[in-house]
Amino acid sequence: MNELPFETTGDGEPVVLLPGFPFGGYAFRQLVPLLATRFRVLVADLAGLQGDGSRAQAAAVRGRLRELGIERAALVGHGTGGRVAQILAFDGGGTDVDAVVLLGSVGPTGVPVLPETAEEALVFAHVEPLALADEEGYLVRWQRDPGAYARGRAVLEAGDDVTGLEDAMASWEQPVFMLHGDEDRIVDPGIAERLSAAIPASTLGFVPESGHLLLDDAFDTIGVMILEYLRARYLRAPHDHGGITTLQLERRPGWVDLVPGEGDDANGSTVPDPSGQEVGPNA
Repeated sequence: MNELPFETTGDGEPVVLLPGFPFGGYAFRQLVPLLATRFRVLVADLAGLQGDGSRAQAAAVRGRLRELGIERAALVGHGTGGRVAQILAFDGGGTDVDAVVLLGSVGPTGVPVLPETAEEALVFAHVEPLALADEEGYLVRWQRDPGAYARGRAVLEAGDDVTGLEDAMASWEQPVFMLHGDEDRIVDPGIAERLSAAIPASTLGFVPESGHLLLDDAFDTIGVMILEYLRARYLRAPHDHGGITTLQLERRPGWVDLVPGEGDDANGSTVPDPSGQEVGPNA
């Protein structure tokens, strides 16, 4: 079990990327070099453990991290990899998880909507057109082993629920940043809302015109947001003004009292002073 492969890039504090079924680590291909500018990025290859369920995958990741001497890490989970991240963060076991990013994540229970073939799943998973090379990159693993997709899908449909995390989620104090495509047809956006409600330390943003592969549909927008979030909440480093743009995920209701430095523009709408805003859980 401890032979789980990691692809490692960059130097610094460790960030572990946990890919989801059936899209794998290819979904992180743009995020890895971006995060590697500040972190040591480890992409877990969970393909050989998809028949064993999320708890076995989490145990393998935890064991491999121990072998590498990593006791503290941040986690980024996509899709079903988000469930593995939840086990690592909320179930204890010796790894100190300082920050979690969940992208199109499933919750502790429930089944993602997966069509019968990997080709159909890929069509369901994105909104923006994919380049032919990227389509081939996602599908090559299933073309090598045509029966692997059906086996992995069957495991999820048979029940890969993780129970017993609710109390730990409710008392979790470390930050959890959640992004979900508002046109996700693999993991319903309502799951993200329920998961966020269960984790008081979470911040949830819905990404417009994006599906399950939101790192493909909206990477230019959310890639820098993930990097900035990990910089602020994991490294606790000050903003370096290196070209990263702070984006507001939601408008504040008009009934919220103004604070010093805020006022109304010519149209009467509230204009926040960026210097007074905070990025983070429930900010």
